[in-house]
Amino acid sequence: MMKKVIFLFLILMVSGCTSDDDINPSDDKWVLDNVVCFCFFGEDFDFSVHSIRFDKDSGMVTIENSGDSQFIAPAGTYPFTDNGSVIGIEGREYTYEEDGDSLILTYVDNPQIADDEITYYYSKD
Repeated sequence: MMKKVIFLFLILMVSGCTSDDDINPSDDKWVLDNVVCFCFFGEDFDFSVHSIRFDKDSGMVTIENSGDSQFIAPAGTYPFTDNGSVIGIEGREYTYEEDGDSLILTYVDNPQIADDEITYYYSKD
């Protein structure tokens, strides 16, 4: 009986690790809500002037930014790459997590550089 339980557990583990982790970004417009990093933004900083929209058919991402700060990349349209659970934009990689009306992009930091961790929190427009 114990062998059957272990066998079922192993099958569930392997099936849970199959490559269904490809990023499938929705074509919605995502507006930046917050940034968490070792950086300073004023108390009334308006993150909503930055937005991002993925076009999976063309493999392009459009970034809009009408404020002084640049997030991820300057405003424009860029190709993006999908490397499993990591998305690449303008030479930088981000882990990608979409959950309903929330999108979280976390910069894949260089472990040899202190304080370069940054996470972007978006919501659907």
